[in-house]
Amino acid sequence: MSLTSHQRTVLAYIREFQLKRGYSPSLADLALAFGVRSKNAVAKVIAILVRESHIEKDPKGRIKIIDLKDRDDLPAPLMLPLFGPISAGYGGDAEEHAEELITLDTFLVSNKKKTFLLRVKGDSMINAGIFDGDLVIVEKGREPKVNDIVVGILDNAFTLKRLKRNKGKFCLQAENPAYPDLHPLEELQVAGIVRGSVRKY
Repeated sequence: MSLTSHQRTVLAYIREFQLKRGYSPSLADLALAFGVRSKNAVAKVIAILVRESHIEKDPKGRIKIIDLKDRDDLPAPLMLPLFGPISAGYGGDAEEHAEELITLDTFLVSNKKKTFLLRVKGDSMINAGIFDGDLVIVEKGREPKVNDIVVGILDNAFTLKRLKRNKGKFCLQAENPAYPDLHPLEELQVAGIVRGSVRKY
């Protein structure tokens, strides 16, 4: 059973808590960290993590310290508070309390072993919000669908475009009217699907 994004975030929080403090968080600590009133909701997540062998409990029911040598698959988390929505149109009230704590890796990456980054060169995808110099997060092995932004292999040449179907045949479409649609002369393959992008200001 694969963990949900929330379960992975709780697991990452437990690890970071242990690294910083040298002991494990209680259910009350976890409930406070994730902004839930009921410790029972947190206990259910912990039960799943125990059942799936991601964590263990000692005889007193406390979470054991995670052995990092045996759990090198766990990410080193960067936990950041996520606040409520902010208006990008007219001004609005600001949310003062964090909705939850998230780690950027679990938010952006669903399958670590099949995910890689590519640096974008060029302006053919600007209308999709992808600009020259951006990093795109690409997942391989997932079945592509029409309208997905993909890393396409067009006649052995790699390019970042949107997957389209025209008259029953697949092609690649830019998100910039200055660029034409690309149709394969021989073969079109998809090396991965874009799951997100990162830009540093």
